[in-house]
Parts: sequence; structure tokens; C-alpha cells
Amino acid sequence: MRDRLTSSIVTTVAVYLAGQFAIFLGYALPFGFTGRYILPFALSAIAFHGLLLFMLLLFKNDFVKEPDGQKLERVNLANRITLFRVSTLPTVLFVILASKDYPMRYPLIALVVIVFLTDFLDGYVSRRGNEVTRVGRMMDSASDYSLLFVISLVYYYFHLIPVWFLGLLVARLAGQTIMVLVVIGVKKKITPRTTLLGKITVAATMVLYAAELLRFVANIPYWVFTAMEAVVGSIVVVSIIDKVVMMARDLREPAAPDGSGGRIANS
Repeated sequence: MRDRLTSSIVTTVAVYLAGQFAIFLGYALPFGFTGRYILPFALSAIAFHGLLLFMLLLFKNDFVKEPDGQKLERVNLANRITLFRVSTLPTVLFVILASKDYPMRYPLIALVVIVFLTDFLDGYVSRRGNEVTRVGRMMDSASDYSLLFVISLVYYYFHLIPVWFLGLLVARLAGQTIMVLVVIGVKKKITPRTTLLGKITVAATMVLYAAELLRFVANIPYWVFTAMEAVVGSIVVVSIIDKVVMMARDLREPAAPDGSGGRIANS
């Protein structure tokens, strides 16, 4: 069973890596930026998918259905959808970079919309098909901030948010990743927790981003947006502190054994 799951994980990541090259070329060839970006994209995509593969194999024993504890023999549909969303990150980043010099704003928006729609699709599939898994819980949480990171880059490139706000979100995502790895390294197991403050952070950021679009259709004073950015930025800072405190508490608490051999504890 474990060998079949490993094979499924490796195959899924390899197929998605090839798919991202196809999506990138689907943008690069018509708009003429293949030569300029193909090498950095290739290096970034290969490194990113290598890291993704490492993380999936690290959490291989957590491909377990909840709440019955059934171990999966292959990556299920809900997790494949989530992995596709994560897999697109390097592609979206380089398409954003290219969009600054090449006229493809609407194709870029279409790509971002598709990526965001998968956030709703994987949740629907996991609930309807009884495909909720431990590893899926962690990936879904991580992908929320990954999506915020992607849209933040879009907004930054189009001068809708300041660089300091982008930096806060990068710190939130990178800090959470590092803390998860530290907890796993020390305890060999982690308990993913979705906190109220974390949900507020995501919701507040999305409300801010929706409001920022009003710059194009309404005559709103600039200070209004500056004030909103300061408020939401403060929420992000508090959420970073909250996450650090929560991870420190998690380090002190012993992990409850569940016999599965996984690294994610029961919620």
C-alpha cells in the first residue's frame, strides 16, 4: 500500500510539473517572452515541485481519511485539486512578472480566477465524496496563504498595495512554513489548528483587496485606502505573533500517539 501511494505521489507531482510547463508555454509562446523567462521559470518550477514532493513524502502516512482512519493507496481527487492549486504558484508568479512588459492583463486574470476556483472545488469534492484527509487539512490551510501571496503579487505589480503590506504576507507564509518544520523536527508530529484570528486575517485581506478595486470606479480619497491597509496590516502582525505563540505552546505539549505513524495529529 505504501509503495503504491509513493508511486502515486511521485506521478502526481511529475504530471503537474509537466502541466505547469505547458501552461507557461501557453502564455509565453503567443506573447513572445519564452526566451526571457524560460530558464528562470524552469529552475524555479523544478525546485518548487522538488520541495513539494519532499513535503508530500514527509507526510505520506497522513494520507488518511477522517474520521475513520482509512489509509489511502493513492492521492485522491480532492487532494489532487488542492495540489494543482499549489503547483500553479511558480507559473502564476512568472506570468505576473511578464505581464508588466507584455499586454496580457486579461489572460493573467483568467489564470488567477481558475486557481481561485479550485479553492472552492476541492472543498466541495472532499465533503461530497467523503475524501477529507489529514494531509488535505494541512494543504488546504497552507494554500489559503499561498493564494493570498499570489494575488498580493498581482496587486503589488499593479500598484494597488504598498511593498510593506506584501512583505507582511510573505513573512506570515514563510514564518508559518518554518515553524511547522521546527515543530516536526522537535516533536515528529504537529497538530494543524485553524484559529479564529487566522480566518479573520484571510477575510480582512480579501475585503481590503475588494475595496482596492474601487480605486478604478469611484472617487474615494487616497487616505481611506491607506487607513484600511494600516488596519489590515495590524491584523496580519497580530496573527503572526499569535502563530508564534501557538507554535511555542505546541512545542511544549506532548503529541498524542494515534498509531498511524503520521506526522499530523488528530484534530
